[in-house]
Amino acid sequence: MLRSFGFGLALSTLACSSAAPFARTPSDAAAPSPASAAANAAPATTGAPSVRELPDLAKEFEAEGITGTIALFDSQEGVLGCSDVKRCRQAYIPASTFKIPNSMIALETGTVEGPDTVMKWDGQQYSVDAWNQDLKFRDAFRVSCVPCYRAIARQVGDKVEQEWVNKLDYGNRDISGGVDKFWLWGGLRISPLEQIDFLRRFDGNQLPISERTADIVRDIMTLDVTEKYVLRAKTGSTAKPEEPLDLGWFVGWLELGERRVFFATLIDGHRPDVDPLPVRRRVTERVLKARGLM
Repeated sequence: MLRSFGFGLALSTLACSSAAPFARTPSDAAAPSPASAAANAAPATTGAPSVRELPDLAKEFEAEGITGTIALFDSQEGVLGCSDVKRCRQAYIPASTFKIPNSMIALETGTVEGPDTVMKWDGQQYSVDAWNQDLKFRDAFRVSCVPCYRAIARQVGDKVEQEWVNKLDYGNRDISGGVDKFWLWGGLRISPLEQIDFLRRFDGNQLPISERTADIVRDIMTLDVTEKYVLRAKTGSTAKPEEPLDLGWFVGWLELGERRVFFATLIDGHRPDVDPLPVRRRVTERVLKARGLM
């Protein structure tokens, strides 16, 4: 089914989603089903959790010519760790990692009907070639189509968007700065530790979303499926127009049978000769491989 979306202005920040008319309020959202929870999902973190310093992981950042941090939670060990605890507790703009909750909002409100809902290109030329075409919802997520997700947010509207950000208890819940850009340049902030908390609640079936929505979002987050693991994740980045990258994200989890390893990688600096976009995922995988997880 074709949907027409006004994609709006091109962005130098990567983020996205798709939209369809008729939104409903969060009170109409279906209750989560216990069947979709991970079998051994650990309880979500609350308050200011105890965090183990993992300074040995910093060498993987140094090897890539970047600065930043990675937060990890391994359900087998039950330990929350971080290569730089101070950075892990600091809140940053989520950029395109907000496409994870934004996709939930789009599906729960009926703004997007399903993963194959088509978002029709508006004919504007954007800086990312992949955005200059009609896109299915699943593909809009994977190519991080900023204008798609901005169009979704406009159709959802300020009031319902705020209600859902509150219900999902995402970051500081601040959607100031414009309904179609609060996660890009507005007031929304989230720390790496809060990213881990949100992902754990998602995988542990502790969010007020339907089983169908959870399954769709898990599916569109899937990057790799191997005999050993499944990798589900989302990138994010922010930069002022014509300026170098301000920060980069790679957040998600590894599924190793019933075991889960959640991660939130943040890059906040890099050498001039380093392209930070591919490094977000690469440094995360270096850390996971160093720990024998990939």
